Amino acid sequence: MFSVSIIFLTILIPSIQSSKPTLKLTFTPDEKYYTEGHVVEVLCELLNPNDHTESPQLWHIDIKSGKRTPISRTLLNTPPDDSLDIFKQNKNKRLEYVKKNHLRIRQILFEDTSRYECTCPDCEEQLEKKTKDLTVMKLVDPKWHIDPGWPIQENAKTTLKCTADDFYPYVSHQILRNHHKIEGDGKAVIPNSNTIPQKFSWEATVTPTHEWHNTTLKCTIIQGNHEKHAIKILEVIFTPRFIKCDEKQHVNSTKDKAIIECSYAGNPQPKLLWLRQTDEKPVTSDAGVSIEVKDEHHGKYKSIVTFDRDKLLTIPLTTTTKAPNAPADTTPATKILGDNYYQILLNGGFIARLTNNNNEVKESRKISIVSDANQARTNPLDGSSRATIQKFSTSIILFSFLIILYMVQRH
Repeated sequence: MFSVSIIFLTILIPSIQSSKPTLKLTFTPDEKYYTEGHVVEVLCELLNPNDHTESPQLWHIDIKSGKRTPISRTLLNTPPDDSLDIFKQNKNKRLEYVKKNHLRIRQILFEDTSRYECTCPDCEEQLEKKTKDLTVMKLVDPKWHIDPGWPIQENAKTTLKCTADDFYPYVSHQILRNHHKIEGDGKAVIPNSNTIPQKFSWEATVTPTHEWHNTTLKCTIIQGNHEKHAIKILEVIFTPRFIKCDEKQHVNSTKDKAIIECSYAGNPQPKLLWLRQTDEKPVTSDAGVSIEVKDEHHGKYKSIVTFDRDKLLTIPLTTTTKAPNAPADTTPATKILGDNYYQILLNGGFIARLTNNNNEVKESRKISIVSDANQARTNPLDGSSRATIQKFSTSIILFSFLIILYMVQRH
């Protein structure tokens, strides 16, 4: 018997609750965000009315001012002078009064963005009001602004700014550099939710290095259910420099082909000249030698010199000499040194000379060719590393001297 009572109450209580008068506010179609041009119907209903309930009322609420306007036939047909512009400009019947508390909006516009409310002000029993926002999107592409100028300079303070004006509604944003989030490095001005349309800005002051060259900035603003993007590929001007150019490079002279190489960077693209150490004459792409420059992006390049052993061994190395005690006008004799030009070329070593577009020498590196790969692995430090160690050593010496001086003065 107790179980039957429980089952009866379980069925009865929801029935009693569902029979209570309630308000219902619906949009058809029901979407969180609307695009312009759709037809939308707004309906305010009273469910389960009884003898003590009255007719409900549909209200329009202006988001900017908060003004509440009851929807009526008179409002849409002959709006009073103090009505909102959206009602006074309804000559083409875009806003249609279907029946009491039933509004049809034909071809909705951004200006239709508003809040609707369903109430029953004359009901004896106070009913919970229902509220829904009708949000019509206005989409705008964001823009990047780079100050003080373009292209940007290495190690110079630069302001990065992304803005979007007159859009609606703001949901969120994201700032990326090469797929890494950087929005936390700057300050965003996020629009107020009661502002229509809205403005957004994000700004950061950075000091770009050469590593920023050819990297991609991406500003994404989610407006309603759409993502709008602004993409900017950075161009950074920076001076030429070696990345990797070993001063000892291994070449197996018995192989058919051998290479030496140097990696470098700079923007605008610098030039790397290969010279023979013996006479500082240029090494050029010629019979038996080819030089290839690879663009490795982000302002980085690699110059590869390839030696063709078979071709170089066939080039005779000659020199001109005079016979001992020969008269001054005697024609010099030509002496064939043999078919070892390839080995002599390698033994003489090379110079890698890095210049900018004005042919100013920025860095040079003397390269010795070694036959033992282990020798190439024990390369001397490059210029920047030597300078760093030298500064560090000087600092230690100076610090030690000051300690000694302090100890002497105390005694």
